Amino acid sequence: MEAYTLLKTTEDVHIANCTFADAIFACIGIGSETSGGIRNVRIEHCKFVRARTFALYIKSRPGRGAFIEDIVADDLDVSGTDGGFLRFNILGSGIQDQAPVPGDEGIPTIRNFKFSNIRVKDCPVLVDGVAVHPNKPLDGFSLINVTGTCAKGIALANVRNARIEGIKVTGYAGPLIGISKVTGKGLAGAAAIDPPKVPEPVPAPAQPYQLR
Repeated sequence: MEAYTLLKTTEDVHIANCTFADAIFACIGIGSETSGGIRNVRIEHCKFVRARTFALYIKSRPGRGAFIEDIVADDLDVSGTDGGFLRFNILGSGIQDQAPVPGDEGIPTIRNFKFSNIRVKDCPVLVDGVAVHPNKPLDGFSLINVTGTCAKGIALANVRNARIEGIKVTGYAGPLIGISKVTGKGLAGAAAIDPPKVPEPVPAPAQPYQLR
């Protein structure tokens, strides 16, 4: 609640021309402490050669509040990931704050995630985008021009204004795209998947929070 009240936003971050490897977690993690808000992050011309989980991992949880918006990644090479290329988990990442933001206000607002010109090699999962709260869907998600090999494709839940285009991957089992409550373009032939399990709402505190 303190960070949410102060709202000191992390913004205008530019990551370019880097090679990443991580033996513990993701190469680039955005969150899970997002209570001050995160916006305008651009990642481009990078190589991801080793990740214990995903190359890119966007994460938060109800109780954080604030927002994650305008995340753009372009021209990436991805290999050696144990998890896959991209995951977003807005339902249960990180330890809950001692004074969380209650109700729907505490569910982070997420919008405008754009990924383009991605090359993957032996990627276990292309996109795991299921852990999104139905009360605050991801508004604006695009995945454009992806080539290479992966074992599983794209899974999305609770997304509005999706755009899936130019996905030319091979080697995957099951459907290329699985969706639950997703609208947008490029979803023809997508398989239905189960919705995510949603955590209990964060209750209002007995006493209003006071910034110390």
